[in-house]
Amino acid sequence: MNNIVIETMMGQNRIAVTRQGSLEHFFTDRESDWSTYGNIYIGRVEQIKPGMQVAFVNIGGEKNGLLHLSDIYPNPDKLPIDKVIKKGQDIIVQVKKEAVGTKGARLTTKYWISGHYLVLLPTEEKIYMSKKIKNKEEIKRLKGYLDGIKPVDVGVILRTEAEGASLDLIEKELDYLMGKWRLLNSRIHIAPKLLFKDKGPVIKVIRDYYTTKTDQVVLNSDAYIEEVKDYFSNYFPDDMHKIKLVQKLNIFDDYDLEPQIKELYARKLWLKSGGYIIIDNTEAFTVIDVNSGKFTGHKDPEETIARINLEATEVIAHQMRLRNLSGIILIDYINITKEKQKEKIIKKWREMSARDKVRFKLVGFTELSILQITRKQEGKSIVNINRQTCPLCDGTGDVYNQEALFYKCLAKIENDMYLLNHNRFKIIISPYLKNVIDEHKHFGHGFSFDQMLEDFYKVKVDIEVNINNEFDQVAIIPSN
Repeated sequence: MNNIVIETMMGQNRIAVTRQGSLEHFFTDRESDWSTYGNIYIGRVEQIKPGMQVAFVNIGGEKNGLLHLSDIYPNPDKLPIDKVIKKGQDIIVQVKKEAVGTKGARLTTKYWISGHYLVLLPTEEKIYMSKKIKNKEEIKRLKGYLDGIKPVDVGVILRTEAEGASLDLIEKELDYLMGKWRLLNSRIHIAPKLLFKDKGPVIKVIRDYYTTKTDQVVLNSDAYIEEVKDYFSNYFPDDMHKIKLVQKLNIFDDYDLEPQIKELYARKLWLKSGGYIIIDNTEAFTVIDVNSGKFTGHKDPEETIARINLEATEVIAHQMRLRNLSGIILIDYINITKEKQKEKIIKKWREMSARDKVRFKLVGFTELSILQITRKQEGKSIVNINRQTCPLCDGTGDVYNQEALFYKCLAKIENDMYLLNHNRFKIIISPYLKNVIDEHKHFGHGFSFDQMLEDFYKVKVDIEVNINNEFDQVAIIPSN
């Protein structure tokens, strides 16, 4: 079945969009960190960097947002940033890219307000059409109608959902979006202040992903039920029966979604063919490596490689969408040397792009045959929402090997030699270090770790494990 499953639990929303039971889109949002993408603020320019052509704007958050010259509209004379805006100036901006890590939000003055069928563009005047609407008669019908009813000083994007929609509904939504924009501009505001917030996570997903082919919208809490019903009464009054309330905390278990969600945090993913992919996230970009793994295939090595690469493309596109990967994405395929092989991969990527609502660009292959992709950031990735830098490895993914930890422990004892004046002392270590010691049962002359210390230092040694110790932490204290 094709469902939208909404799980609400103590300030967290997890939303799954499924197709034939398989996870197609996945979103997580929390009250402690609601998405700011699409929010419109009146901000204050705090600092201008002419050398970088950027300004830092206070929008009321922990970090100032970044406004680049290319995102300031209008600027017909292409003036430098310090000639367009001034320090201390109040300015209306919209978040086009959320704050991540140490970077503040990326801002723009080219505002938009999204609806179900339309996106209002207050700083433009043209009518744009979703590239996924191919029917020429439908394009003519929609554009012709909108051209006659929209104000001349605004632009509009006709979304994919507008195809086949009633013209009355489209006009009604245009009036609604224009009302929102007029209200936003009609009041006097003191910066910094939030002026407009996009729909909440539940309605936003329904707006963007619900179609008449959706079988059910299932909620496990009544927190959003009235909001969903109100939305349906305006846009899908004949589909009200598809809204289903099942008051159960972990509703995802009923739809076998948890194993699929678990895969979104895996670094290594196996392909059905026996090959696998590795996904590594870095500060600068995402790197994906395709490997043949267990797959031996047919006698023709080229055919074997082609099959793995094409299967990997489908899985990578799926994971890119589910994990909400953005920015620069580099893919190292297996032995792609011929132009024909590259063309097949590009063709497969173009097929997969139809299932992704977020715009991405195929930049092409490098001289080393690494495929370059850029994908627009809309909201935070699953990793950024649910993971933090590992305090043990500081994000490197590496820790000391066992021998290094052992000798680190010995060095610590040497540094605390004054403790050896006591006849007995205690070494307090983490469970991880204890395992290291246990695995190195005998050293040099057949002594265990504590026997070696006792023989060398002529003292009695006790080993104690403390689960609160960091993995390589060693504490030495006199024993009673």
